[in-house]
Amino acid sequence: MNLLGLILLLFNLTPLHQAGYQGQGMKIAVIDGGFFRANDPTVFPQDQILGVYNMLKGDSLAVDSFGMFNDSVNVHGTMVLSTMLYQDTTEGGFVGTAPKASFYLIKSEDIYAEYYGEVERLARAFRLADSLDVDIVTVSLGYSRFDDIDGQPNPLNFTYADMDGRASPASRAATELVRKGRLVVVAAGNDGERPWHYIASPADADSILTVGAVNVNDNDSVAPFSSYGPTSDGRLKPETSASGWGATVYKPAEQDEQGNYVGAVGVANGTSFAAPATAGMAACLWQALPNLTSMELRDLIMQSSSLYPLHEDQRGYGIPDAWFAYSGERLSLKELLNADERVQKRVENGQLMILKNGIKYTVLGLPVQKND
Repeated sequence: MNLLGLILLLFNLTPLHQAGYQGQGMKIAVIDGGFFRANDPTVFPQDQILGVYNMLKGDSLAVDSFGMFNDSVNVHGTMVLSTMLYQDTTEGGFVGTAPKASFYLIKSEDIYAEYYGEVERLARAFRLADSLDVDIVTVSLGYSRFDDIDGQPNPLNFTYADMDGRASPASRAATELVRKGRLVVVAAGNDGERPWHYIASPADADSILTVGAVNVNDNDSVAPFSSYGPTSDGRLKPETSASGWGATVYKPAEQDEQGNYVGAVGVANGTSFAAPATAGMAACLWQALPNLTSMELRDLIMQSSSLYPLHEDQRGYGIPDAWFAYSGERLSLKELLNADERVQKRVENGQLMILKNGIKYTVLGLPVQKND
């Protein structure tokens, strides 16, 4: 099958989408470093972007002059958003995990420097998201070490001992949102092969969903860069994992031969893309199960995951299974996909189809027609 369909297959999310749960009525705040061309109506439906805020400009409602949409270096937030909101329903097209949800875009990260004030600004961004009455907040930012001062290590650098969910104001703010009924999803970080090694703030926050990265093109093996848990006070991290190595995203700064920005769907690496994809999946699941509290939703996601009750320091409990979380049933076809090499997969009109023994099936296991 086209690899662009793997993001939905990974979570077993296609049947939930087919049942009508695509995030309608759910509000998600995306806190990041900038959203180049996210205001392009040919890429994202603008009526689903409810507001845009630039925390670097005094929490103001953002306009182009604040560099939210017109700085071609600020692509990260747009790529993050695309894992949830992008929708191409043509055959083999890339569909995000919550294509019908609504979004607030919040810029808190200064991509040109790394300093402690960004941690405090992220804490304010969490509080802004709370004031907007969102259901879910997703963050693909992390802080551990800051820029040197006069060639010397920054005295405000975090240590691993600080990764206890309490030392960082951003981590405390994230937990406070959970206590107010929000679901908070945070990328684990990309320091697994670096000296820091561990998760950073706010991925250490208590009661949130921290997400590591796997490679869906290699039997869901762990991405080596994915940061390690646990927290310094011994809590298991990350909670779950998702596609972050070869993740499908929309890249807004891709150019044509004349140098015009045209954008293109491609792949990118990082837990930055595993976390929002998970947030979108969670939005669909919460839409389908509206009586759950955020903590009950978090527990259900973890318990549906592929390794549960086993836990690993990079993959957590593994990859959530949205349909199992919703219905309590594991689809037998999912086992066939893993076990039977004779099974062929393809995407037709945006839907995953399975070919086995000359018969075409939907992902729900319903026969469609014989394959002549």
